[in-house]
Amino acid sequence: MNRKYLPGLDGIRAIAVIAIIIFHLNPKWLPGGFLGVDTFFVISGYLIAMLLLNEYEQTGTINIVQFWIRRVKRLFPPALFMLLVVIQYIIFFDRDLLYQLKKDAIAALLYVSNWWYIFDGLSYFESFEPRPLQHLWSLAIEEQFYLCFPLLLMLLLKRWSKKQIFIILLIVSLISAIWMSVLYDPAAGNVSRVYFGTDTRLQTLLIGVMFAFIWPAFKLKQKAPILLVLIIDALGISGLCVLMYCIINASENSALLFNGGFYVIGIFTLFVIMSAVHPNTLMRKVFGIKPLVVIGKYSYSLYLWHYPVIVLMQAHFVKGQIPIVVHIASVIVTVMLAVLSYKLIEHPYRTLGFKVFTKIRPIAYFITILITLYLCISTPYLLSVVKAAQPMNDHLMTKTISNVPSIKRISPLKTNESVEDIVKHYTPLLIGDSLLVDINDKLKEVLPNATIDGEVGRNIYKTLNVADKYTSFNHKDSIIILFVGTNGDFQDIQMNILLSKFDKAEVFLVTSRVPKEYEQHVNEEMYKAARKYKNVHIIDWYEASKAHTEYFAPDGIHLEYPGVERMVSLIHGTLVDHENNKN
Repeated sequence: MNRKYLPGLDGIRAIAVIAIIIFHLNPKWLPGGFLGVDTFFVISGYLIAMLLLNEYEQTGTINIVQFWIRRVKRLFPPALFMLLVVIQYIIFFDRDLLYQLKKDAIAALLYVSNWWYIFDGLSYFESFEPRPLQHLWSLAIEEQFYLCFPLLLMLLLKRWSKKQIFIILLIVSLISAIWMSVLYDPAAGNVSRVYFGTDTRLQTLLIGVMFAFIWPAFKLKQKAPILLVLIIDALGISGLCVLMYCIINASENSALLFNGGFYVIGIFTLFVIMSAVHPNTLMRKVFGIKPLVVIGKYSYSLYLWHYPVIVLMQAHFVKGQIPIVVHIASVIVTVMLAVLSYKLIEHPYRTLGFKVFTKIRPIAYFITILITLYLCISTPYLLSVVKAAQPMNDHLMTKTISNVPSIKRISPLKTNESVEDIVKHYTPLLIGDSLLVDINDKLKEVLPNATIDGEVGRNIYKTLNVADKYTSFNHKDSIIILFVGTNGDFQDIQMNILLSKFDKAEVFLVTSRVPKEYEQHVNEEMYKAARKYKNVHIIDWYEASKAHTEYFAPDGIHLEYPGVERMVSLIHGTLVDHENNKN
Protein backbone atom coordinates (compact mmCIF):
# COMPACT_ATOMS: atom_id res chain seq x y z
CA MET A 1 0.00 0.00 0.00
CA ASN A 2 1.34 3.41 -0.92
CA ARG A 3 2.17 5.87 1.77
CA LYS A 4 -0.41 8.57 2.20
CA TYR A 5 -0.20 12.07 3.49
CA LEU A 6 -2.10 12.61 6.74
CA PRO A 7 -2.95 16.32 7.03
CA GLY A 8 -4.61 15.78 10.41
CA LEU A 9 -1.23 14.97 11.95
CA ASP A 10 0.17 18.24 10.67
CA GLY A 11 -2.76 19.96 12.34
CA ILE A 12 -1.88 18.32 15.66
CA ARG A 13 1.78 19.24 15.15
CA ALA A 14 0.71 22.85 14.65
CA ILE A 15 -1.06 22.95 18.02
CA ALA A 16 1.94 21.29 19.69
CA VAL A 17 4.55 23.68 18.27
CA ILE A 18 2.41 26.75 19.01
CA ALA A 19 2.06 25.59 22.64
CA ILE A 20 5.82 25.09 22.93
CA ILE A 21 6.61 28.51 21.46
CA ILE A 22 4.17 30.29 23.80
CA PHE A 23 5.61 28.43 26.78
CA HIS A 24 9.15 29.44 25.90
CA LEU A 25 8.14 33.05 25.29
CA ASN A 26 6.69 33.23 28.80
CA PRO A 27 5.80 30.16 30.90
CA LYS A 28 3.11 32.15 32.70
CA TRP A 29 1.10 32.47 29.49
CA LEU A 30 0.78 28.73 28.97
CA PRO A 31 2.16 26.79 31.96
CA GLY A 32 1.70 23.37 30.36
CA GLY A 33 2.96 24.33 26.92
CA PHE A 34 5.97 22.04 27.38
CA LEU A 35 3.57 19.10 26.88
CA GLY A 36 3.71 19.89 23.18
CA VAL A 37 6.97 17.97 23.13
CA ASP A 38 5.18 14.86 24.35
CA THR A 39 2.61 15.29 21.59
CA PHE A 40 5.48 15.23 19.10
CA PHE A 41 6.82 12.08 20.76
CA VAL A 42 3.48 10.27 20.44
CA ILE A 43 3.12 11.31 16.79
CA SER A 44 6.70 10.26 15.99
CA GLY A 45 6.28 6.85 17.59
CA TYR A 46 2.98 6.33 15.76
CA LEU A 47 4.19 7.40 12.30
CA ILE A 48 7.53 5.63 12.40
CA ALA A 49 6.05 2.35 13.64
CA MET A 50 3.27 2.53 11.07
CA LEU A 51 5.71 3.08 8.20
CA LEU A 52 8.03 0.30 9.37
CA LEU A 53 5.17 -2.17 9.86
CA ASN A 54 3.81 -1.29 6.42
CA GLU A 55 7.23 -1.91 4.85
CA TYR A 56 7.63 -5.23 6.65
CA GLU A 57 4.22 -6.45 5.52
CA GLN A 58 4.98 -5.59 1.90
CA THR A 59 8.57 -6.84 1.67
CA GLY A 60 9.03 -9.23 4.59
CA THR A 61 11.87 -7.12 5.95
CA ILE A 62 12.84 -3.59 6.94
CA ASN A 63 15.57 -1.79 5.05
CA ILE A 64 17.12 -0.23 8.12
CA VAL A 65 19.93 1.55 6.28
CA GLN A 66 17.46 3.26 3.95
CA PHE A 67 15.34 4.20 6.95
CA TRP A 68 18.32 5.82 8.63
CA ILE A 69 19.27 7.65 5.43
CA ARG A 70 15.73 9.04 5.13
CA ARG A 71 15.83 10.21 8.74
CA VAL A 72 19.22 11.89 8.25
CA LYS A 73 18.06 13.64 5.08
CA ARG A 74 14.91 14.79 6.84
CA LEU A 75 16.31 15.92 10.18
CA PHE A 76 20.04 16.60 10.08
CA PRO A 77 20.49 19.38 7.46
CA PRO A 78 17.99 21.82 9.03
CA ALA A 79 19.41 21.16 12.51
CA LEU A 80 22.98 21.65 11.30
CA PHE A 81 21.98 24.84 9.49
CA MET A 82 20.42 26.25 12.65
CA LEU A 83 23.41 25.18 14.73
CA LEU A 84 25.96 26.83 12.42
CA VAL A 85 23.98 30.05 12.15
CA VAL A 86 23.63 30.27 15.94
CA ILE A 87 27.36 29.67 16.38
CA GLN A 88 28.18 32.44 13.91
CA TYR A 89 25.74 34.84 15.55
CA ILE A 90 27.29 34.22 18.96
CA ILE A 91 30.83 34.58 17.62
CA PHE A 92 30.04 37.98 16.16
CA PHE A 93 27.47 39.39 18.60
CA ASP A 94 27.38 37.50 21.92
CA ARG A 95 30.77 35.92 22.47
CA ASP A 96 30.30 35.43 26.22
CA LEU A 97 28.04 32.49 25.39
CA LEU A 98 30.58 30.74 23.16
CA TYR A 99 32.35 28.76 25.88
CA GLN A 100 29.22 26.87 26.92
CA LEU A 101 27.83 26.74 23.39
CA LYS A 102 30.81 24.77 22.10
CA LYS A 103 30.10 21.97 24.56
CA ASP A 104 26.37 22.04 23.88
CA ALA A 105 27.01 22.00 20.11
CA ILE A 106 29.14 18.85 20.30
CA ALA A 107 26.38 17.08 22.20
CA ALA A 108 23.84 18.32 19.65
CA LEU A 109 25.85 17.02 16.70
CA LEU A 110 26.14 13.61 18.38
CA TYR A 111 22.43 13.64 19.30
CA VAL A 112 23.14 13.13 22.99
CA SER A 113 22.04 16.55 24.21
CA ASN A 114 19.58 15.07 26.69
CA TRP A 115 22.25 13.03 28.49
CA TRP A 116 24.72 15.91 28.30
CA TYR A 117 22.26 18.22 30.05
CA ILE A 118 21.68 15.59 32.74
CA PHE A 119 25.44 15.29 33.26
CA ASP A 120 25.84 19.08 33.22
CA GLY A 121 23.10 19.55 35.81
CA LEU A 122 20.92 21.70 33.57
CA SER A 123 17.26 22.00 34.50
CA TYR A 124 14.73 22.41 31.68
CA PHE A 125 12.47 24.45 33.93
CA GLU A 126 14.87 26.31 36.20
CA SER A 127 17.71 27.25 33.86
CA PHE A 128 18.90 30.82 34.45
CA GLU A 129 21.72 30.96 31.91
CA PRO A 130 21.15 31.39 28.16
CA ARG A 131 21.52 27.98 26.50
CA PRO A 132 20.19 28.49 22.93
CA LEU A 133 20.56 24.79 22.02
CA GLN A 134 18.75 23.44 25.07
CA HIS A 135 15.65 22.49 23.07
CA LEU A 136 17.63 19.91 21.09
CA TRP A 137 17.28 17.46 23.98
CA SER A 138 14.01 16.21 22.50
CA LEU A 139 15.53 15.69 19.05
CA ALA A 140 18.31 13.69 20.70
CA ILE A 141 15.76 11.34 22.25
CA GLU A 142 13.97 10.91 18.94
CA GLU A 143 17.21 10.21 17.07
CA GLN A 144 18.25 7.63 19.66
CA PHE A 145 14.84 6.06 19.19
CA TYR A 146 15.18 6.08 15.39
CA LEU A 147 18.59 4.46 15.67
CA CYS A 148 17.54 1.55 17.86
CA PHE A 149 13.84 0.94 17.32
CA PRO A 150 13.89 -0.36 13.68
CA LEU A 151 16.47 -2.98 14.61
CA LEU A 152 14.51 -4.15 17.63
CA LEU A 153 11.21 -4.12 15.77
CA MET A 154 12.56 -6.29 12.98
CA LEU A 155 13.99 -8.78 15.45
CA LEU A 156 10.66 -8.92 17.27
CA LEU A 157 8.68 -9.33 14.04
CA LYS A 158 10.89 -12.24 13.01
CA ARG A 159 10.21 -14.07 16.25
CA TRP A 160 6.82 -13.08 17.66
CA SER A 161 3.33 -12.19 16.52
CA LYS A 162 2.04 -8.63 16.52
CA LYS A 163 -0.11 -9.37 19.54
CA GLN A 164 2.91 -10.62 21.49
CA ILE A 165 4.97 -7.61 20.38
CA PHE A 166 2.20 -5.28 21.51
CA ILE A 167 2.25 -6.86 24.96
CA ILE A 168 6.04 -6.51 25.13
CA LEU A 169 5.84 -2.85 24.15
CA LEU A 170 3.10 -2.27 26.71
CA ILE A 171 5.22 -3.78 29.47
CA VAL A 172 8.28 -1.74 28.48
CA SER A 173 6.25 1.48 28.31
CA LEU A 174 4.83 0.84 31.79
CA ILE A 175 8.31 0.11 33.12
CA SER A 176 9.46 3.45 31.68
CA ALA A 177 6.56 5.25 33.39
CA ILE A 178 7.20 3.49 36.70
CA TRP A 179 10.92 4.23 36.44
CA MET A 180 10.11 7.93 35.99
CA SER A 181 7.98 7.80 39.14
CA VAL A 182 10.76 6.05 41.09
CA LEU A 183 13.39 8.59 40.05
CA TYR A 184 11.19 11.63 40.59
CA ASP A 185 12.10 13.52 43.74
CA PRO A 186 10.42 16.91 44.23
CA ALA A 187 12.86 17.71 47.02
CA ALA A 188 15.80 17.52 44.62
CA GLY A 189 14.83 20.83 43.03
CA ASN A 190 16.02 19.64 39.62
CA VAL A 191 14.09 17.08 37.62
CA SER A 192 16.54 16.99 34.71
CA ARG A 193 17.36 13.29 35.15
CA VAL A 194 13.67 12.41 34.99
CA TYR A 195 12.69 14.91 32.32
CA PHE A 196 15.63 14.49 29.92
CA GLY A 197 16.25 10.75 30.26
CA THR A 198 15.64 8.59 27.22
CA ASP A 199 14.63 5.74 29.50
CA THR A 200 12.00 7.79 31.33
CA ARG A 201 10.63 9.46 28.19
CA LEU A 202 10.48 6.22 26.19
CA GLN A 203 6.95 5.65 27.52
CA THR A 204 5.46 8.38 25.33
CA LEU A 205 7.15 7.20 22.15
CA LEU A 206 6.02 3.63 22.80
CA ILE A 207 2.44 4.75 23.34
CA GLY A 208 2.49 5.99 19.76
CA VAL A 209 4.19 2.81 18.56
CA MET A 210 1.57 0.59 20.18
CA PHE A 211 -1.22 2.61 18.59
CA ALA A 212 0.25 1.89 15.14
CA PHE A 213 -0.43 -1.81 15.77
CA ILE A 214 -4.14 -1.30 16.43
CA TRP A 215 -4.99 1.81 14.37
CA PRO A 216 -2.91 1.87 11.16
CA ALA A 217 -4.10 4.98 9.32
CA PHE A 218 -3.08 3.59 5.93
CA LYS A 219 -5.50 0.67 6.32
CA LEU A 220 -8.59 2.44 7.64
CA LYS A 221 -11.68 2.00 5.51
CA GLN A 222 -12.69 4.99 3.43
CA LYS A 223 -16.30 4.55 4.47
CA ALA A 224 -17.32 3.67 8.01
CA PRO A 225 -20.70 3.39 9.80
CA ILE A 226 -22.01 6.75 10.98
CA LEU A 227 -22.28 5.55 14.58
CA LEU A 228 -18.63 4.47 14.58
CA VAL A 229 -17.56 7.81 13.14
CA LEU A 230 -19.53 9.65 15.82
CA ILE A 231 -17.87 7.58 18.54
CA ILE A 232 -14.42 8.28 17.10
CA ASP A 233 -15.18 12.00 16.90
CA ALA A 234 -16.45 11.97 20.49
CA LEU A 235 -13.24 10.31 21.65
CA GLY A 236 -11.19 12.77 19.62
CA ILE A 237 -13.00 15.78 21.05
CA SER A 238 -12.68 14.46 24.61
CA GLY A 239 -8.98 13.77 24.05
CA LEU A 240 -8.45 17.25 22.64
CA CYS A 241 -10.27 18.82 25.60
CA VAL A 242 -8.10 16.92 28.09
CA LEU A 243 -4.94 17.75 26.16
CA MET A 244 -5.79 21.45 25.95
CA TYR A 245 -6.77 21.54 29.63
CA CYS A 246 -3.38 20.09 30.56
CA ILE A 247 -1.53 22.47 28.24
CA ILE A 248 -3.32 25.43 29.80
CA ASN A 249 -3.20 24.33 33.44
CA ALA A 250 -0.44 21.77 33.95
CA SER A 251 2.70 22.69 35.86
CA GLU A 252 6.20 21.29 35.81
CA ASN A 253 5.92 21.21 39.60
CA SER A 254 3.00 18.78 39.54
CA ALA A 255 4.04 15.48 41.06
CA LEU A 256 1.09 13.89 39.26
CA LEU A 257 2.76 14.47 35.89
CA PHE A 258 5.81 12.45 36.89
CA ASN A 259 3.75 9.76 38.57
CA GLY A 260 1.88 8.50 35.53
CA GLY A 261 0.58 11.83 34.25
CA PHE A 262 2.68 11.82 31.08
CA TYR A 263 1.41 8.34 30.30
CA VAL A 264 -2.24 9.26 30.77
CA ILE A 265 -1.89 12.42 28.68
CA GLY A 266 -0.24 10.29 26.00
CA ILE A 267 -3.29 8.01 25.90
CA PHE A 268 -5.64 10.98 25.46
CA THR A 269 -3.35 12.21 22.69
CA LEU A 270 -4.02 8.89 20.95
CA PHE A 271 -7.74 9.71 20.93
CA VAL A 272 -6.91 12.94 19.11
CA ILE A 273 -4.73 11.09 16.60
CA MET A 274 -7.39 8.42 16.13
CA SER A 275 -9.95 11.00 15.04
CA ALA A 276 -7.48 13.14 13.07
CA VAL A 277 -6.33 10.31 10.75
CA HIS A 278 -9.71 8.68 10.12
CA PRO A 279 -10.96 9.59 6.63
CA ASN A 280 -14.61 10.25 7.65
CA THR A 281 -14.43 12.20 10.89
CA LEU A 282 -15.19 15.82 11.64
CA MET A 283 -11.93 16.07 13.58
CA ARG A 284 -9.98 15.16 10.46
CA LYS A 285 -11.55 18.17 8.73
CA VAL A 286 -10.86 20.43 11.70
CA PHE A 287 -7.21 19.45 11.94
CA GLY A 288 -6.94 19.52 8.17
CA ILE A 289 -7.78 23.21 7.78
CA LYS A 290 -5.12 25.01 5.78
CA PRO A 291 -3.65 27.33 8.46
CA LEU A 292 -3.01 24.40 10.81
CA VAL A 293 -1.64 22.21 8.04
CA VAL A 294 0.75 24.95 6.89
CA ILE A 295 2.02 25.53 10.42
CA GLY A 296 2.36 21.77 10.87
CA LYS A 297 4.30 21.54 7.64
CA TYR A 298 6.83 24.03 9.02
CA SER A 299 6.67 22.69 12.58
CA TYR A 300 10.13 21.11 12.54
CA SER A 301 11.79 24.31 11.34
CA LEU A 302 9.70 26.37 13.75
CA TYR A 303 10.79 24.14 16.61
CA LEU A 304 14.44 24.35 15.59
CA TRP A 305 14.50 28.14 15.36
CA HIS A 306 12.10 29.40 18.01
CA TYR A 307 14.23 28.60 21.05
CA PRO A 308 17.57 30.14 20.01
CA VAL A 309 15.72 33.22 18.71
CA ILE A 310 13.80 33.64 21.97
CA VAL A 311 16.83 32.99 24.18
CA LEU A 312 19.18 35.30 22.26
CA MET A 313 16.65 38.13 22.00
CA GLN A 314 15.51 37.89 25.61
CA ALA A 315 19.10 37.73 26.88
CA HIS A 316 19.27 41.51 26.47
CA PHE A 317 16.27 42.12 28.72
CA VAL A 318 15.20 41.24 32.24
CA LYS A 319 13.31 37.98 32.12
CA GLY A 320 9.75 38.27 33.29
CA GLN A 321 9.73 41.99 32.53
CA ILE A 322 10.27 41.79 28.78
CA PRO A 323 8.42 44.33 26.60
CA ILE A 324 5.67 42.79 24.48
CA VAL A 325 7.34 44.13 21.35
CA VAL A 326 10.27 41.78 22.02
CA HIS A 327 7.93 38.79 22.12
CA ILE A 328 6.30 39.90 18.87
CA ALA A 329 9.70 40.39 17.24
CA SER A 330 10.79 36.93 18.44
CA VAL A 331 7.80 35.32 16.73
CA ILE A 332 8.34 37.26 13.51
CA VAL A 333 12.04 36.40 13.34
CA THR A 334 11.28 32.74 14.16
CA VAL A 335 8.74 32.48 11.34
CA MET A 336 11.07 34.17 8.85
CA LEU A 337 13.99 31.89 9.70
CA ALA A 338 11.77 28.80 9.72
CA VAL A 339 10.40 29.54 6.25
CA LEU A 340 13.89 30.32 4.96
CA SER A 341 15.25 27.13 6.50
CA TYR A 342 12.43 25.03 5.05
CA LYS A 343 12.70 26.47 1.55
CA LEU A 344 16.48 26.54 1.26
CA ILE A 345 17.62 23.66 3.47
CA GLU A 346 14.97 21.27 4.72
CA HIS A 347 13.01 20.69 1.51
CA PRO A 348 15.99 20.52 -0.92
CA TYR A 349 18.02 18.10 1.20
CA ARG A 350 15.01 15.96 2.09
CA THR A 351 14.10 15.47 -1.57
CA LEU A 352 17.57 15.41 -3.15
CA GLY A 353 20.11 14.75 -0.43
CA PHE A 354 23.64 15.52 -1.61
CA LYS A 355 22.35 15.55 -5.18
CA VAL A 356 21.39 19.14 -4.46
CA PHE A 357 25.00 20.00 -5.34
CA THR A 358 24.35 18.88 -8.91
CA LYS A 359 21.46 21.32 -9.24
CA ILE A 360 22.23 24.97 -9.84
CA ARG A 361 18.75 25.67 -11.10
CA PRO A 362 16.33 26.86 -9.93
CA ILE A 363 18.10 29.74 -8.24
CA ALA A 364 16.98 28.51 -4.80
CA TYR A 365 19.21 25.44 -5.14
CA PHE A 366 22.15 27.64 -6.07
CA ILE A 367 21.54 29.70 -2.93
CA THR A 368 21.30 26.47 -0.94
CA ILE A 369 24.71 25.40 -2.22
CA LEU A 370 26.30 28.78 -1.41
CA ILE A 371 24.85 28.85 2.12
CA THR A 372 25.97 25.29 2.78
CA LEU A 373 29.52 25.89 1.59
CA TYR A 374 29.89 29.16 3.48
CA LEU A 375 28.62 27.83 6.80
CA CYS A 376 30.46 24.50 6.64
CA ILE A 377 33.77 26.14 5.77
CA SER A 378 33.68 29.40 7.72
CA THR A 379 32.23 28.14 11.00
CA PRO A 380 35.03 25.65 11.82
CA TYR A 381 37.58 28.31 10.86
CA LEU A 382 35.99 30.94 13.10
CA LEU A 383 35.80 28.49 15.98
CA SER A 384 39.49 27.73 15.57
CA VAL A 385 40.59 31.38 15.73
CA VAL A 386 38.10 32.82 18.21
CA LYS A 387 38.89 32.20 21.86
CA ALA A 388 36.01 31.15 24.06
CA ALA A 389 36.88 32.19 27.60
CA GLN A 390 34.90 30.75 30.46
CA PRO A 391 32.57 33.53 31.66
CA MET A 392 32.77 34.67 35.25
CA ASN A 393 29.28 34.28 36.68
CA ASP A 394 28.99 34.81 40.40
CA HIS A 395 25.58 33.19 40.54
CA LEU A 396 26.88 29.97 39.05
CA MET A 397 30.29 29.85 40.70
CA THR A 398 29.16 30.65 44.24
CA LYS A 399 27.08 27.72 45.38
CA THR A 400 26.80 28.14 49.12
CA ILE A 401 27.17 30.88 51.70
CA SER A 402 27.29 29.98 55.35
CA ASN A 403 28.06 32.78 57.79
CA VAL A 404 27.73 31.72 61.39
CA PRO A 405 29.10 34.36 63.80
CA SER A 406 30.42 33.39 67.17
CA ILE A 407 27.92 35.68 68.95
CA LYS A 408 24.55 34.01 69.39
CA ARG A 409 22.99 36.21 72.06
CA ILE A 410 23.65 39.88 72.67
CA SER A 411 23.90 41.46 76.11
CA PRO A 412 21.09 43.79 77.17
CA LEU A 413 21.22 47.05 75.26
CA LYS A 414 21.58 50.51 76.69
CA THR A 415 18.32 52.38 77.01
CA ASN A 416 19.54 55.36 74.95
CA GLU A 417 20.33 53.32 71.86
CA SER A 418 18.31 54.03 68.70
CA VAL A 419 16.06 51.51 67.00
CA GLU A 420 18.65 51.20 64.20
CA ASP A 421 21.31 50.35 66.78
CA ILE A 422 19.03 47.74 68.29
CA VAL A 423 18.40 46.14 64.91
CA LYS A 424 22.11 46.17 64.15
CA HIS A 425 22.61 44.02 67.23
CA TYR A 426 20.01 41.50 66.11
CA THR A 427 21.20 37.93 65.66
CA PRO A 428 18.76 36.74 62.99
CA LEU A 429 18.88 33.48 61.08
CA LEU A 430 18.47 33.75 57.31
CA ILE A 431 17.92 30.60 55.24
CA GLY A 432 17.50 30.84 51.51
CA ASP A 433 18.55 30.37 47.94
CA SER A 434 20.71 32.24 45.44
CA LEU A 435 19.13 35.60 46.32
CA LEU A 436 20.57 35.24 49.80
CA VAL A 437 23.91 34.43 48.20
CA ASP A 438 23.59 37.62 46.13
CA ILE A 439 22.99 39.90 49.11
CA ASN A 440 25.28 38.18 51.63
CA ASP A 441 28.10 40.75 51.70
CA LYS A 442 25.83 43.78 51.74
CA LEU A 443 23.57 42.19 54.35
CA LYS A 444 26.45 41.71 56.78
CA GLU A 445 27.01 45.48 56.76
CA VAL A 446 23.63 46.09 58.41
CA LEU A 447 23.25 42.77 60.25
CA PRO A 448 26.82 41.80 61.21
CA ASN A 449 25.67 39.19 63.74
CA ALA A 450 23.34 37.38 61.36
CA THR A 451 23.60 33.66 60.69
CA ILE A 452 23.26 33.29 56.93
CA ASP A 453 22.75 29.97 55.14
CA GLY A 454 22.20 30.37 51.41
CA GLU A 455 22.57 27.89 48.59
CA VAL A 456 21.99 28.23 44.85
CA GLY A 457 18.96 26.21 43.73
CA ARG A 458 17.56 25.61 47.22
CA ASN A 459 13.79 25.11 47.34
CA ILE A 460 11.39 24.67 50.25
CA TYR A 461 11.98 20.90 50.37
CA LYS A 462 15.71 21.39 50.92
CA THR A 463 14.98 24.20 53.37
CA LEU A 464 13.02 21.77 55.54
CA ASN A 465 16.17 19.70 56.04
CA VAL A 466 18.38 22.75 56.58
CA ALA A 467 15.99 24.13 59.20
CA ASP A 468 16.58 21.08 61.38
CA LYS A 469 20.16 22.28 61.94
CA TYR A 470 18.95 25.48 63.56
CA THR A 471 16.56 24.33 66.27
CA SER A 472 18.49 26.49 68.76
CA PHE A 473 17.03 29.56 67.04
CA ASN A 474 13.46 28.59 67.91
CA HIS A 475 12.90 30.91 70.88
CA LYS A 476 10.83 34.04 71.47
CA ASP A 477 13.72 36.48 70.99
CA SER A 478 14.78 34.98 67.66
CA ILE A 479 14.30 36.44 64.18
CA ILE A 480 14.05 34.02 61.22
CA ILE A 481 14.05 35.25 57.60
CA LEU A 482 13.22 32.71 54.89
CA PHE A 483 13.67 32.83 51.10
CA VAL A 484 11.73 29.81 49.84
CA GLY A 485 9.81 30.73 46.68
CA THR A 486 12.38 31.15 43.92
CA ASN A 487 13.12 27.57 42.94
CA GLY A 488 9.75 25.90 42.74
CA ASP A 489 6.18 25.71 43.89
CA PHE A 490 4.93 24.29 47.19
CA GLN A 491 1.69 23.66 49.03
CA ASP A 492 0.27 24.44 52.48
CA ILE A 493 1.72 21.28 53.96
CA GLN A 494 5.34 22.16 53.22
CA MET A 495 4.93 25.71 54.48
CA ASN A 496 3.20 24.55 57.66
CA ILE A 497 5.92 21.98 58.41
CA LEU A 498 8.63 24.59 57.88
CA LEU A 499 6.94 27.17 60.10
CA SER A 500 6.34 24.58 62.83
CA LYS A 501 10.12 24.31 63.22
CA PHE A 502 10.21 28.00 64.24
CA ASP A 503 6.86 28.35 65.98
CA LYS A 504 8.32 30.30 68.93
CA ALA A 505 10.36 32.74 66.83
CA GLU A 506 9.36 35.75 64.75
CA VAL A 507 9.42 34.53 61.15
CA PHE A 508 9.65 36.74 58.05
CA LEU A 509 8.85 35.32 54.62
CA VAL A 510 10.39 37.08 51.60
CA THR A 511 7.98 37.07 48.67
CA SER A 512 9.36 36.07 45.27
CA ARG A 513 9.73 37.76 41.96
CA VAL A 514 10.47 34.93 39.58
CA PRO A 515 9.44 34.72 35.90
CA LYS A 516 7.73 31.37 36.41
CA GLU A 517 4.09 30.36 36.45
CA TYR A 518 4.22 29.48 40.16
CA GLU A 519 5.21 33.01 41.21
CA GLN A 520 1.70 34.08 42.17
CA HIS A 521 0.95 30.85 44.00
CA VAL A 522 4.05 30.82 46.21
CA ASN A 523 3.41 34.44 47.18
CA GLU A 524 -0.20 33.63 47.99
CA GLU A 525 0.99 30.76 50.19
CA MET A 526 3.24 33.15 52.12
CA TYR A 527 0.45 35.65 52.68
CA LYS A 528 -1.86 32.83 53.70
CA ALA A 529 0.69 31.72 56.32
CA ALA A 530 1.05 35.30 57.59
CA ARG A 531 -2.73 35.51 58.10
CA LYS A 532 -2.78 32.13 59.82
CA TYR A 533 0.14 32.53 62.26
CA LYS A 534 0.67 35.55 64.50
CA ASN A 535 4.43 35.08 64.51
CA VAL A 536 4.73 35.11 60.70
CA HIS A 537 5.29 38.34 58.75
CA ILE A 538 5.91 39.33 55.14
CA ILE A 539 8.86 41.08 53.51
CA ASP A 540 7.28 41.96 50.18
CA TRP A 541 10.12 41.83 47.66
CA TYR A 542 7.64 41.17 44.87
CA GLU A 543 5.94 44.53 45.40
CA ALA A 544 9.13 46.43 46.18
CA SER A 545 10.79 45.30 42.94
CA LYS A 546 7.81 45.98 40.70
CA ALA A 547 8.76 47.87 37.51
CA HIS A 548 12.42 48.03 38.54
CA THR A 549 14.25 46.17 35.81
CA GLU A 550 17.51 47.74 36.95
CA TYR A 551 17.39 45.54 40.05
CA PHE A 552 17.75 42.31 38.11
CA ALA A 553 20.19 40.32 36.04
CA PRO A 554 18.82 39.23 32.63
CA ASP A 555 17.28 36.09 34.16
CA GLY A 556 14.82 38.28 36.07
CA ILE A 557 15.69 36.64 39.40
CA HIS A 558 19.27 37.28 40.47
CA LEU A 559 20.23 40.76 41.52
CA GLU A 560 22.40 43.50 40.15
CA TYR A 561 23.91 45.94 42.66
CA PRO A 562 20.86 48.27 42.78
CA GLY A 563 18.71 45.23 43.49
CA VAL A 564 21.07 44.07 46.23
CA GLU A 565 20.92 47.48 47.87
CA ARG A 566 17.13 47.63 47.62
CA MET A 567 16.57 44.15 49.03
CA VAL A 568 18.94 44.72 51.95
CA SER A 569 17.28 48.07 52.73
CA LEU A 570 13.87 46.38 52.52
CA ILE A 571 14.91 43.69 55.00
CA HIS A 572 16.52 46.22 57.30
CA GLY A 573 13.54 48.57 57.08
CA THR A 574 11.12 45.76 57.87
CA LEU A 575 13.11 44.80 60.97
CA VAL A 576 13.22 48.44 62.09
CA ASP A 577 9.44 48.68 61.72
CA HIS A 578 9.08 45.43 63.63
CA GLU A 579 11.19 46.79 66.49
CA ASN A 580 9.21 50.02 66.55
CA ASN A 581 5.94 48.09 66.74
CA LYS A 582 7.22 46.19 69.76
CA ASN A 583 7.61 49.40 71.72
